[in-house]
Amino acid sequence: MKRFILLFIPCFFVLSSCNKVFHHVDTLPKKYDMTSSSEFESDDEIEEMIAPYKKELDAKMNQVIGYAEKELVKELPECTLGNWASDAIHTECNKLFKKPIDFAVVNQGGIRIPTLPQGDITTGKIFELMPFDNMLVILNVKGDIVQQLFESIAARGGWPVSSSVRCSFTEGGELRSVTINGNPIDMEKTYQIGISDYVANGGDKCSFFKGQPQTQTGILFRDAFINRVKDLTRMEKNIDAEIEGRMEIVQ
Repeated sequence: MKRFILLFIPCFFVLSSCNKVFHHVDTLPKKYDMTSSSEFESDDEIEEMIAPYKKELDAKMNQVIGYAEKELVKELPECTLGNWASDAIHTECNKLFKKPIDFAVVNQGGIRIPTLPQGDITTGKIFELMPFDNMLVILNVKGDIVQQLFESIAARGGWPVSSSVRCSFTEGGELRSVTINGNPIDMEKTYQIGISDYVANGGDKCSFFKGQPQTQTGILFRDAFINRVKDLTRMEKNIDAEIEGRMEIVQ
């Protein structure tokens, strides 16, 4: 940590300069031995300077914002952690969009922890769950695009989806059936999907979403989780989820 501080401070003052100054630099590679700690002495002045910021950050990350009723687990084809996360996004989209959306989806790879432990949940734990600065958007797509989404989900063995969805597929990844709010996909209908901008812009092999209309919510995907946890706490409710048959493997 001390090594980082000593290297960071000079860079900070250079990068924070208001004026652009161009200098000739030596482009030949050089080797620097960073193994000896004796070259880096403690700088009390630097540590004193960053201490208030570290204290403030630690206080924010360690703030308890909710409570998990039980351990929530990430797994396929359906999981308690994914069900909670996708329902949280669906609920926040309904609140932001001012009317119900059709469903929400969270890509499996976007959930970065294997479990959310039982007990107190801090802001820092939600940062671990979703460390990326992806934005929450609402996609507006026709039924044929929704069909492609679920074909892709089936091929990967499942993704977290909100409670309005029921999807079945074979072990080989062949889509068998999908219902949204109890109805099969209508190819002529426009669906509203709560999703991260990363996936909405074609990421995680979802190129079929590229160029599709989006409604911006203006908040980070991660902040939607934090807001949901705080809302549950205000309502004296805990974080919880069950397996409901949203994603099923069939013969």
